Amino acid sequence: MKITLYIIFVFLFASCSQKIENEKKDTFSLNDVNIAMIYNEKINDIPCSLFNVTDSIKKNRKIGIIFKLDVIYDNPRKGSNCCAFEPGVDGTKERIKKIKIIFKNIKKQIDVTDKLFNIEESQMLNGFEKYIQGRFNVNDFSCECYQPKNGKLIENLKRKHLGGNLTKSDITKNRNHIIKNIDDFIKLYNSIAGDAYKGKYDNRGLDSGWSISNKYYSFWLPENFNASLEKFNKLELEIELFNGRKLKHIRILK
Repeated sequence: MKITLYIIFVFLFASCSQKIENEKKDTFSLNDVNIAMIYNEKINDIPCSLFNVTDSIKKNRKIGIIFKLDVIYDNPRKGSNCCAFEPGVDGTKERIKKIKIIFKNIKKQIDVTDKLFNIEESQMLNGFEKYIQGRFNVNDFSCECYQPKNGKLIENLKRKHLGGNLTKSDITKNRNHIIKNIDDFIKLYNSIAGDAYKGKYDNRGLDSGWSISNKYYSFWLPENFNASLEKFNKLELEIELFNGRKLKHIRILK
């Protein structure tokens, strides 16, 4: 009897091991990209950096860009042997080599990639293209704002179900939710492919293809940069991968 049970156990173990070895990973690849221009918008004395999407330069307004990644899932896990709650939980198969964000016209162009930055978390006021994005709710939000006077990040929290009062608290943790520049974004994205991320961004929320494709990435340009861009009528985003593949999106500006 013991020998029979042992044989059954070995058979089941071998079958399960073979199943695990043959199971394809639930990875994802970049499928498409989109980009738009944004401008700063202040409402109701909210301390957060709010923004709207635009296709035209807003004079005397802080402007920047926002982009969106669309992914395709290679082998989304199914059935009872995986229990994956989100698609793309095994990360991306491709690493980003370079991102270029360029304003251009027929005669010339200007690469603003290295000029883009973030010092606080931004909130969108309107929708962006075909993607679904909830409108900013003045009674229910959370954002992180930078205070130049003391160099601190402050978390601003307002929740209707908690009474609707605005509360402020210092962010003392070593990691925050702000991707400071394009280079930091590249390092963060590539860490999902297995590279070690050594930045100060809290990347626990970006651990699947679903998380990547359901987030907008916004960055700002230096103040008074508008005059340098008024003669350009196209905004281009190009993402080059280490495997040589390139994804590009050009947006016409008015």
